[in-house]
Amino acid sequence: MKSNKHLDEEETELYEKIKSLLEIEPSKREDKTCTELMNLTKNLKIFENISRSIEHQNICSTLKLETYKPNQVIIKQGEKGECLYHILHGLVSVQLNIQIDTGIQDKSQVVNVLKNICELSDGDFFGEVALIYNIPRTATITALTETSLIRIDKHPFNRYLKHLFEGQLEDQIEFMQLCPIFNGMPKELLIKLGIRANIKKFATGQIILKTDSKCDSIYIIRRGTVKVTKEINFIKNEAKVKKRSLKRNLSEILDFEKYRNYKIMQKEKMKEILSFGPSEQDMKEDNYVSKQITLEILKIGDIFPSYYACNELYLDVQFESDNPCELIEIDTGNIKEIIPDTYEFIKKYSRPYPDEKFLRRFHYYNESWLKFKQDVKCKILADALNRKSIKKNNMRMKIYKNKDLKNVELPMIFNFKSQSMKFK
Repeated sequence: MKSNKHLDEEETELYEKIKSLLEIEPSKREDKTCTELMNLTKNLKIFENISRSIEHQNICSTLKLETYKPNQVIIKQGEKGECLYHILHGLVSVQLNIQIDTGIQDKSQVVNVLKNICELSDGDFFGEVALIYNIPRTATITALTETSLIRIDKHPFNRYLKHLFEGQLEDQIEFMQLCPIFNGMPKELLIKLGIRANIKKFATGQIILKTDSKCDSIYIIRRGTVKVTKEINFIKNEAKVKKRSLKRNLSEILDFEKYRNYKIMQKEKMKEILSFGPSEQDMKEDNYVSKQITLEILKIGDIFPSYYACNELYLDVQFESDNPCELIEIDTGNIKEIIPDTYEFIKKYSRPYPDEKFLRRFHYYNESWLKFKQDVKCKILADALNRKSIKKNNMRMKIYKNKDLKNVELPMIFNFKSQSMKFK
């Protein structure tokens, strides 16, 4: 979903130029005007796939300008589609007319309600589905601010743009057929989903969904990867907590067997304390540190956040693009309406990410394992250096065998403990 940003000076100048040219009636536009309009609109998303400039110029000779005031309906769901719109400047709301049963017990009462699906802003376009498939409008579009639109009528669209849009939608349907969750599903149902889906692109490191936000859509990764992270508070000074929480028993310390058991129990108890995270006292004393833990890297074909979206829950994790990625966004209401069995399957078998206690425990075990591996590597290296040192000393002993060794200081043999400490 895009936000309606203030236009900077360059964008304002471009907008004013395009608007002034579109205010000229198509029948009165000269070739020079159409060429200028073509050069100004060549970077718009709707025209980016046109390979021939003559086609673009022909379209520019038919473009019209329409303006709408806030809360004014632009197109209505169920109407016949006669044109496609490109948002030159403004913000619009996409709404679906859905039926809700408000009846109590045996008395059924169905009410039509407009549900907000998403918002579109500068550079977005809408209305192409009705033209491609020759069907009624699939959604209601309402202006949220004062909005200026470029209108492309049905005839020039069919002649110059339809084949491009059909190819893009076909690619999207073919990709969805490869996803395990939609595998084997009739193409007619996938087309219904596809025409209601949105394509969203994100740059590297861009946040897709924030923690504590509510999501009513699921996303399918078409290109790139998505990183799932969670911010967790850990205890900063473990020694401080250990001193406060674990008390020594003198009788247990004096007895060797009891002392060994005591150390094991103390270690386990400390792990349990650490897994619960900072207490209120630790938070007050600033004895905590926040870390962003990576839980998973989602790849092409993966779906998220299915558990949270289908169960209408707030997110306790964050999703961000690990590299430039392209996502297919589908509203859960559309999935429930078009393929209810798949919706119930997703709702039943999808699972949330582990809670903070589990993740803390896993994090500490992982750190212990990494430390253990590092220690083993250091000891192996130290042992190798020790053997090499002994071999060198033996060679030097042979050299000094027939010499006067009284004033000769031999090199010290490698000390394993001191060397291993250096590597830690």
